[in-house]
Amino acid sequence: MEMVALHRSRAVAEVGYDPDRRALRVRFRHGGLYEYRAVPPEVFLGLLDSAHPWTEWQEHIKATYDCDRLE
Repeated sequence: MEMVALHRSRAVAEVGYDPDRRALRVRFRHGGLYEYRAVPPEVFLGLLDSAHPWTEWQEHIKATYDCDRLE
């Protein structure tokens, strides 16, 4: 899965998305890589387009989708 750097965020370092699996990966600057399951593509695109990725993640992803910590 290709990861995209989010230079405008102080908390979210990179995000990636696998449309076949509907899996969203989020890497945080202070550690941790998480994979969220059953995420629609528009949620990933919203995270990419957001002026505030951390807020977008907190409000629309964190409590909505199941995840696993990968590292």
